[in-house]
Parts: sequence; C-alpha cells; structure tokens
Amino acid sequence: MSETKVAVIGLWHLGCTVSAGLADKGYLVTGIDFDKKIMHDLESNLPPLFEPGLADLIKKNKAKGRLNFTTDFKSALEKKKFIVIAFDTPVNSHDEPDMTVIYKACEKIAQFASDDCIIIIMSQVPIGSCRFLKQFMLKLRASMKCTIVYNPENIMLGQAIKKFLEPDRVIIGLEDVTVQRTVEDFYKVIDAPKFYMDLESAEMVKHATNAFLAMSISFINEIADMCEVTGADVRRVAAGLKADRRIGAQAFLSPGMGYAGGTLGRDIAILSNLGKLRSVKMHLINAVREVNQARQKKVIEKIKNSVGSLKNKKIAILGLTYKPGTSTLRRSMSVELAKKLLRAGARVKAFDPKITSPLKILENIQLATDAYSAVADVVAILLVTDWPEFKELDFAKIKKIAPKAVVVDCKNFLDSEGIKKNGFRYYGIGFNAK
Repeated sequence: MSETKVAVIGLWHLGCTVSAGLADKGYLVTGIDFDKKIMHDLESNLPPLFEPGLADLIKKNKAKGRLNFTTDFKSALEKKKFIVIAFDTPVNSHDEPDMTVIYKACEKIAQFASDDCIIIIMSQVPIGSCRFLKQFMLKLRASMKCTIVYNPENIMLGQAIKKFLEPDRVIIGLEDVTVQRTVEDFYKVIDAPKFYMDLESAEMVKHATNAFLAMSISFINEIADMCEVTGADVRRVAAGLKADRRIGAQAFLSPGMGYAGGTLGRDIAILSNLGKLRSVKMHLINAVREVNQARQKKVIEKIKNSVGSLKNKKIAILGLTYKPGTSTLRRSMSVELAKKLLRAGARVKAFDPKITSPLKILENIQLATDAYSAVADVVAILLVTDWPEFKELDFAKIKKIAPKAVVVDCKNFLDSEGIKKNGFRYYGIGFNAK
C-alpha cells in the first residue's frame, strides 16, 4: 500500500479532501491544479475554502512525505498507476455542468500519463461522459490502453473528511471488469460496502441520488406551504414522517428556501435536459425544479406582507455561505436572495462568521463585522444560514437597536418563543407563529 502512487487533478474542495484522505491512508499522493493561486496557497497548507480539519490533514501528510503538490503536470502524472480527476464540476446559472476543466485534465493525461494507467473520475459528470472522455483521450493518443473508473464523489461541505473516509457506500463504475481486482485493492483502505457496476449505471446512481434528495426538499416545502394555510406545524409533521422507518430519521425533510449550491440542481438539470433530448417525459423531475425556483419568492412575499414595499428598506441577512461549516459562496441561496432583494430596491446588510472581507460576488451588499451591526435599524432580519452562533444572539439587545424589525427564520432554527417574548414578529417556514 505504501508504494501506491496516486495523482489527483483538481484541488478545490473535493480534490483537496481526496488528496489528503488517500495520503492519510498511506498512499503517496501528488496533487495538481490549473489554478496557480490554489497551488500557491497549498504550499502553506491552506486549502481554497474552509473545511473542518482539512488544513491540518494536509499539513500532517505533507510532513510525513505522503502528500505533495506540484505545478508540473509531467512529473505529477508520469509513472502513476492511478490518476484521479477530482474537480468540483462548475455549473452555470441554470445548474448545467461545465466540463471544460475536465477536458483540459484529459488532455494532460493523454500527454503525460502511462499507457496502462487507471483513471478514476470522481467529478460529477452527465451520464455517458466517462466513455466519451475515454474516446477523447484516444483521439489525442491512440496508443493509450488506460481504463476508466467512475467513482462519483459523495462528500458534504462541513463533513467532507468523514464522508470520504467513512462513507455509507462506495459506487464504482467499471469500463473493463478485468481491472476489478486491481480497483478492489485500491479501495481496500475505505471501509464501506462497495457496489461495482457498469459506467452508465454508476453515473445514473449519482444523478438519481441527488434528484431524490432534491425531490425530498421540494416535497417538504410544498407540505410546509400547506401547513401554513391549514394551521398545521411542518416541524411536527416532519418529525412524524422521519419516525416511519420507510422514510427514516436522516431523510431530507427540512423546509426552507430549497436546495442550493449547485450540487443537487446540477443533477436535476441533467435529468431534465436528458429527458428532452431522449423524448422521455420527466414530470416529477421538472416539478422538483419548479417548486425549488419558487422558494425565494415566497420568502420575499413574507417580508413584503409585513413591511410593505422594499424600496429603500434596510434588511439584514444572517449567514451568506452555502451552508454552515464552510466558507464557499458558490451558488449560495443567501447571495441569490440578497440579489433579488437588491433588485426590489432594498438596502441589504449581511453578516457571516466565515466571510470577513468584501468579495465581487457580494457587490452592493454591505458586509458587517458582527451580527449586531448587521441588524441595527433594519426592518427585517433574515436567518438564512444556520450557523450555531446565531442561536446565541441576544434578541433583547437586538430589540433596542432594531425596534421595528420582523424576524424571518428561513431554517426554523431560532428560538421562536424567545424571540416573540422580546416583542418581535416572528415568521418561520411551514407554521403560523401564534
């Protein structure tokens, strides 16, 4: 095991986690990326975004000589039996994947890799991509006898290391079953059930998993809307659903503003577009997307119903990142909501514990240094990212600096009773606060 050499191409969230994780299991890992800033920062053990424990894991394995980073693709790829493509596949504003950087990686593999290497694709790709990428490389170098393996990533922001090293299961798609023994050997360091299948089935497992999770979120949001008009409480409804073992305690049944971040949306978009291309009616998949797209509008309607026109009104957003436990703003629901509020004429202030300096993506959003300065003199306070520290906010203090504010809890996260006792109007998702 200690002599197994692995190259990992792509060093954002997924690639850094994979590199450090495999190195921690004893493999000799070389990481590389096209982004020079990422490579420069990794020299100081600094990953491109915050992930609990990741910087320390990188530092530990670099010190042990099991992990190194280089800007030289030739030295990174040559004589490596295993090459992992681990880019976090970018998506556009319509949640459609951009495969450009993955093709660039394949060009480098065709140029420098050994003929008989095993290429493990972990990046999320549309079904059919693995075989297409193989043909793309063969056109560049016909002598290659490389084999493609698809192991769709299964990590989560904020829990990436644990999810990678201790997953519920590992999906492995094989182009050539004759390499299964070698691939089994490679994955022995991950203690989890392994499911071996063809490439297309593995690609579809990823699409179907994320589509199912997205469907669950849209489902509970529709139930939440019905709860609001019937007097039911979606929090109690969700608890009752999760107690049914056919549904389960870990089900994605938390109402709010819908799914964000691009991950779930990417697979919904892929399946929707594939349905159009192959003339398969995707009624449910399309409905999931439609429900999700309407969530932010409903939150804005809650604010308007309470404070009237948003023009020149000060509104505070607590939490900007995609989710707690990370620093990424990529496809953040908070940022998208803030932009809609700005277009409606509102003046938006925001605070997030992991966003400490102005960024281009936050243009026209006033960034506060703490939660209290963010909420001062606003007419509405929106809790959007459920950072634990927001539970500790002193709403008696907030009442003094924002006496006219309403509180809209987009995560049903805050202490509604405590907030109301301090004289605030409180609005959650899926229940009427009496």
